[in-house]
Amino acid sequence: MDKILKINRSLLAIFLLLVYIIVTYSNAYALTFINSKTTSNISSQSTKSNEIKIYDVEFNSGVSKELLERIVAKTDYDFNRHNVANSVSRKCMFHVRRVVYNKVSEGEIKNWSILSGSLSIKNGVVTINNGSYWKQGGLSQDKSYLKEFNIRLTKDGHFVGKMAFFLLNVSAGEVSVSPLYPELTKHNRSKPFKDDLKKAEFWIDIEEWAGGVMFVYSCKDL
Repeated sequence: MDKILKINRSLLAIFLLLVYIIVTYSNAYALTFINSKTTSNISSQSTKSNEIKIYDVEFNSGVSKELLERIVAKTDYDFNRHNVANSVSRKCMFHVRRVVYNKVSEGEIKNWSILSGSLSIKNGVVTINNGSYWKQGGLSQDKSYLKEFNIRLTKDGHFVGKMAFFLLNVSAGEVSVSPLYPELTKHNRSKPFKDDLKKAEFWIDIEEWAGGVMFVYSCKDL
């Protein structure tokens, strides 16, 4: 009899252990499922809240023009580091020639002009006048590039700023070449305006093998 009771007790203990394991596993699985579902919902909500939505927006011509003018231009230049000659108003003739350095270290000025015309200096701001033109073919024939000329006259007679510059000549049928945008500095070879403001010569560094020189002359009061 005692032996039977011991066996029954052992079976009961095993049964209770199995029940305990089943209940514990079921609870753990349920908790894992709930947590997984909650995490999935949070992740889904987070993803939805962080979605990037793109909408088509139309601007009228006035707003579009204003926005485009705010875009940083290739001719942007900080003139705050210079003393601009704000009181000067002159009109001058000018032409630009190419300078080549592959034969002469000091630079060889070519005998033909690549840009010719007239310019105006008003309150220190230099602009290229109508009738001026590039002679480099290709895109240089587009007159709008003459407006990419952000230059000022300094009180010590130099031109400083940035401009569109067509260094290479493009013949008919060749691939067009975009302009470069060199910075006009107080070059050590330049000959700035003197007090009479009649003429000047400004050297422009562009590439190692070539650059340009701008001759300004026949200046008169506006």
